[in-house]
Amino acid sequence: MKKLLSIFCALCIVHYAFAKEVVVVQKTTEPYLGNASQACERKMSHENIEVVNHLKYFEVKKKGEIIASFDPVNVDRNSLYIWAELSPNGKMLMFSTSDQGVFIVNLKGNILYKLGKIARATNWWNNRYIVGMIDEDDGDHFTKSDLVMIDIKTGKLMPIETEEEIALYPCANKPYIEYFTLDDKKHTIKLRIKN
Repeated sequence: MKKLLSIFCALCIVHYAFAKEVVVVQKTTEPYLGNASQACERKMSHENIEVVNHLKYFEVKKKGEIIASFDPVNVDRNSLYIWAELSPNGKMLMFSTSDQGVFIVNLKGNILYKLGKIARATNWWNNRYIVGMIDEDDGDHFTKSDLVMIDIKTGKLMPIETEEEIALYPCANKPYIEYFTLDDKKHTIKLRIKN
């Protein structure tokens, strides 16, 4: 039993030694007039590739010609593809559906990662990490919302510590993230991932 406990402790130490953590290193705040849920510009083109979201399916165009058309998770009539965005390298497409959550596919529509309802309003930080919000509401208003960074390969959540109880609609522009609060303010934080 002692030997098993020693092995377990050693594994815990190794895990925490290599665990990543998101650290806020700078923050600014300014008033915001506009629709926070639509403030994030989602990149849908890269070099000569463009992806068009038709809400029920996607088209991939190269130099204006359609090279692929797909409905990767067969959305039903009550669901749509939302929060779609190309990865920074232009090789992956991330999107959400209201009933199944977050997916990442290649540009042929093959599912690479199924993250589920892990977070909402997600967008790319870099080609490995995405940011989003985990929120709660009472049916009419947000009651809580936290920001997270997610490793797409493992699904691991890393909290992004903010001072606000309700932090909404993050927009990533590495090394910065903008987010919004209910008092119509836009906050910009500079992040660093540390081991």
